[in-house]
Amino acid sequence: MTGRAEDLPLGTPFLTVRGRRHGRVVELLGAGGQGAVYTVDIDGSRFALKWYHDSIVKIDKTLRARLSRAIGVGPPTDRFLWPIDLVEVAHSGSFGYVMPLRQAEYAGMRGLISRPPNRLELPLAKRVMVCHSVAHNFLELHARGFCYQDINFGNIFLSPETGDVVICDNDNVDVDGMDASVFGTRKFMAPEVVMRRALPSTKTDLFSMAVLFFYILHGWHPLDGKREAEIQIMDSSAEVGLYGSHPVFLFDPTDSSNGPMPGFHEPIAARWNSLTPAIRALFVRSFSVGLRQPGDRILEPEWRSAFARMVDAIVTCRACGFEQAMSLEAGGQSMAPHACVGCGAPIAKPPVLLFGREIVTLAPGGRIALRHLDPDRSLDFTSHGGVIEAHPDRPNIWGLRNLMATPWRATLPDAGTVTVEPGRAVRIMHGAVIDFGRRTGRLVAAAPTPAVPRQQPQWQTQ
Repeated sequence: MTGRAEDLPLGTPFLTVRGRRHGRVVELLGAGGQGAVYTVDIDGSRFALKWYHDSIVKIDKTLRARLSRAIGVGPPTDRFLWPIDLVEVAHSGSFGYVMPLRQAEYAGMRGLISRPPNRLELPLAKRVMVCHSVAHNFLELHARGFCYQDINFGNIFLSPETGDVVICDNDNVDVDGMDASVFGTRKFMAPEVVMRRALPSTKTDLFSMAVLFFYILHGWHPLDGKREAEIQIMDSSAEVGLYGSHPVFLFDPTDSSNGPMPGFHEPIAARWNSLTPAIRALFVRSFSVGLRQPGDRILEPEWRSAFARMVDAIVTCRACGFEQAMSLEAGGQSMAPHACVGCGAPIAKPPVLLFGREIVTLAPGGRIALRHLDPDRSLDFTSHGGVIEAHPDRPNIWGLRNLMATPWRATLPDAGTVTVEPGRAVRIMHGAVIDFGRRTGRLVAAAPTPAVPRQQPQWQTQ
């Protein structure tokens, strides 16, 4: 053995440390600065093996202890590709660990910022779901007293179909407050880490997570505005100024020194305006007070709640196809936006079901997630309690069919109170109120919007 990760030949036998199980190397998946990752076979089952360079083992004195601690504690959720056991190879000066294999359906997040044709084109609702999943899983990690230390695009993968994520590279994870093994990844580090005034912690994780959210939704860094665009040579001094010593948010409401540049940032500004006011407010807090006061950064439950409320409130402009979120205006009687933030055409608002200030847009074939109807299922994005159907003979008439096991009570403007048994449907009409058992929703049907010719957004897609 030479000690280099690339030199584990196919078929190399190994032994797990705790379980004393025998395995063999099957296939090289990829190599990097720390080592290489292989597909391995252990007793007929396939896993991933990360095998370290000798140099990494010599430099990172706490690596083995961190991994052993993580293995003993177990994963915070099943979305973490968590270390299962350490691995040793006879006559080698290095070691590695086995973890679950990443399923093929999960794509790298870097695709969200790639240039066409390699860009991963993801609908806005799916992007919001990815953010929700990230917030939920890091909440579980932090609740166990751990910090991740290096949240970035390279170690989180997403499912384009479901918006779910898997989190890799968990050898970075350590107990919050311990000496850090890494500082983080460029452009994701909190300002105090950039300036080397602090080590990674749960507080710096919160900053990195907010940067990741902004990237997922906008395909852009939140601190890259006018100042970044005007820099001729992006050297280390310029980076420290932008992301460490003098950071300014692209959409800071009180400081326009790093704001959007006309003719350059229009797509990012349009996406910013397409978000709900609640999410924009969280970003403003993250990248204003949160830049300089780590203790005031946004916690995961607040992000999670805001993302959950936005998922079902998204409409698509009929004129240009740009997606944007609906929100209730003051008084809760009307909904914004009135015009598309991409092309300026009037927005054709669909019927909606309101749960307080939560908005669920309705369209034939759409479903009402059970999380809206049952407070105990608030994190369940896969189960459904109702489905919207068009009348087979009169397609302009829509109904909401009960998929639950219990009846609903609906109060209709023209028929009084009726019982909607499981499997039955109630007509969707303005002013109807439906008691779903645990929650009550109000149906609002917006006035029709005049048809407009198909047109392009007022900016050119990058």
